Amino acid sequence: MVQESLPGVLDHRTFSRVRVDLGRCDICGKGKTVYRSQEAQAGICEGCYARLVREWNAKAGVR
Repeated sequence: MVQESLPGVLDHRTFSRVRVDLGRCDICGKGKTVYRSQEAQAGICEGCYARLVREWNAKAGVR
């Protein structure tokens, strides 16, 4: 079951890249977790992290 994050719920700035295996992405469940947020207690894959950044940039008016 693929899930999408709610816009504005997760802040990409709280995530940091990890080098250890933390399992699968908490959002899509497909990709390997490569970013982790201790604040949000979530791990996400490269694709979901990129989507978070794109959403934030769109709100900020960045192209």
